[in-house]
Amino acid sequence: MASSSVQADAKFLRRIFLGLVFLTLVTGGLAGFTTVQAMTGSAASCTANCE
Repeated sequence: MASSSVQADAKFLRRIFLGLVFLTLVTGGLAGFTTVQAMTGSAASCTANCE
C-alpha cells in the first residue's frame, strides 16, 4: 500500500514538474516573440523625434 502511494505521489509531482516546464517554455517563447515584434516595429526604425 505504501509503495503504490509513493508511486502515485511521484507521478503527480512529475506531472506538475512537466507542466511547469511547459509553461515556462511557453511564456519564454511569448516574451521572445513580443520582444522581436517590438524591436522590428515602427519604433525601431525611428531615429529622432518619434511619438
